[in-house]
Amino acid sequence: MPQSYKLGVDVGGTFTDINLLDQVTGEIFNHKVPSTPKAPSQAVIQGVGELLQRIEAAPSSVGDFVHGTTIALNSVIQRKGARVALVVSRGNRDVLEIARLGKPNIFDLHSTLPDPLVPRGLVFETDGRVTPKGVVEETVSPEMEANEWAGLTQAGVESVAVCLLHAYANPANERALEAQLAQSNPELPVSLSSRLWPEIREYERASVSVLNAYVQPLMSRYLVALGEEAAGIGMTSKIYLTRSNGGVMAAEEAAQEPVHTLLSGPAAGVVGAAHVSDYAQTGDAIALDIGGTSAEVSVIRGGEPSHSSEAAVGDFPCILPSVDVFSVGAGGGSIAWFDEFGMLKVGPQSAGAEPGPACYGHGGTEPTVTDAYLTCGFLNPDNFIGGSMKLHPDRAQAAIGEIAGKLGFSTEDAADAVIRITTSNMSTHLLPLLTKRGIDPRDFSLIAYGGAGATHACFLADEVNIPRIIVPPSPGTLCALGAAVADLKSDHIRTFRRPLSDVNDSEIADAFGVLEKAGSDWLERQGSKVEATEVRRSADVRYRGQAFDIEVQLGDSDKNAAGVTRQFHQTYETLYKRSDPNQPAELINLRLRMIGKVPKPALPELPASDGGQAPEPVSSRPVYLGGGWCEASVFDRATLRPGQCIPGPAIIEQFDTTTVVAPDYSAEVNAHGLLILTKKVIV
Repeated sequence: MPQSYKLGVDVGGTFTDINLLDQVTGEIFNHKVPSTPKAPSQAVIQGVGELLQRIEAAPSSVGDFVHGTTIALNSVIQRKGARVALVVSRGNRDVLEIARLGKPNIFDLHSTLPDPLVPRGLVFETDGRVTPKGVVEETVSPEMEANEWAGLTQAGVESVAVCLLHAYANPANERALEAQLAQSNPELPVSLSSRLWPEIREYERASVSVLNAYVQPLMSRYLVALGEEAAGIGMTSKIYLTRSNGGVMAAEEAAQEPVHTLLSGPAAGVVGAAHVSDYAQTGDAIALDIGGTSAEVSVIRGGEPSHSSEAAVGDFPCILPSVDVFSVGAGGGSIAWFDEFGMLKVGPQSAGAEPGPACYGHGGTEPTVTDAYLTCGFLNPDNFIGGSMKLHPDRAQAAIGEIAGKLGFSTEDAADAVIRITTSNMSTHLLPLLTKRGIDPRDFSLIAYGGAGATHACFLADEVNIPRIIVPPSPGTLCALGAAVADLKSDHIRTFRRPLSDVNDSEIADAFGVLEKAGSDWLERQGSKVEATEVRRSADVRYRGQAFDIEVQLGDSDKNAAGVTRQFHQTYETLYKRSDPNQPAELINLRLRMIGKVPKPALPELPASDGGQAPEPVSSRPVYLGGGWCEASVFDRATLRPGQCIPGPAIIEQFDTTTVVAPDYSAEVNAHGLLILTKKVIV
């Protein structure tokens, strides 16, 4: 049977989203099921099976299966990963303990550095030394190491990380240690810093190798189980995982290097947002993903998500390139509570999928943002997730009533307070992030997705003065769509750390040649057909004496010292409105991104309206907005047609989310089914 479908799956903290692309017709099918945190693959297989049954498609008709998951990330945050041993150069045993010496909170006199993922008793020192120029001055001693390695399994070690001094310049000693460990402990996976990310900065490089070792056994077991369960229902798909950089990688590679997937969940959503932004034609955008646990934002410029190499995973730095995503507040399942001073707070604690918000009726009693939405009339208790899950308004009101009693408010005012505080938390985090990047929100649109993104979008847009809101056709499953349309991407790096005046053009060209070969080899290993390949080159450069560098994008004609220097001064001028071409610059790193382009089906156009610009509401109901009750028209999104305009207050319901159109907004449907919300002009 031809494999005409491509499957995208995103496992969130509250729901698992399924997206199925018909690669022949371009039709997109969506499904959503509650997540099963204790056995994540259970919800995946259940949801995929239900969707295939609904559209009457055979499991064997699914080709590539692209999977986004937070399993690795959650294991780090919850510290439920493997027992790891770390091997370092002699004299550097405390690299994780010392870290960068900075306090997590400089305003808290009692704050301390987080405990490392590797206890000091499992950090081993080895002889062998490499210079910063890559010269091996001393090799590792096989005789000395044999005694050390013999006791690893007896100590309960499940995985080994290796980070030796200057291994970014020459990995010979790390590879020698790997060979020794393969002989003495063949059952232990080994994570080499020089293989994962050979960049200067010892602590950060050690952190990457430890993070990989920490999550590798768990991810390897999960992917094996997922493959077996998928095969059990008749699927013969090749499985891919989403990466932190917004691309995808083969599951076999992800099982060995899961550190590349740690921040992939939010990244897939941003890729999906960038994909649909092309059909909105409203320019640059801020992507807002409000799920069950948290809210994340990212910036999309020129149709491309912004990237960073300064991310953090839990308490630890992760210098791998990733989509620049920031947490800005609470999600739908975030809990409202009072601090010791009697102040009402929202989040970061979440009710999650189990037991979930009080209104789910699964045993949860604490008030959440979703309970506030339901109390204010935003949600239809009989049409949540297409009616497959019934909500309980009485339980939501009882939970919110606990807050109301302490505040002396009515129940609806207390629910409104929860929503307002959630909005304030988001804007308080978002505005400084935008200002730091020189972004005026009035020049951007807001792409709202996730289960609660469209419900909350008007409130946040009002708070930060964003003039337009874009709601994708299936916002609640956009992360799954992003996974399905994501390209194959790998990043490669070579450290120089030398004055640019001392770097020959041939060195730059040769280094890029080596990086491009590594990228091509990686792409070939993924086993997926691509439409085309694209190579992007950049360099990390700084002025001499600076403690930070900036990434400079390079064109085909810039693969030389003069080109790098020219682009550095231009980029510096763009970022800081000044530069100094007379000052010497230093080349820190060369970077290369290899991209394998995959087919991206166009969003289908909706059939034209058969007359009239105002659609007929299916009903109306009272909603609490702006401090008072008002009657809102309720629309079924599936019946809306291009060009139709809906004035607020209104509620637009669909399978995977509810869009709230505030009284001073109107929503227009474009040709591809996107909702464009704009503020009404008051004359």
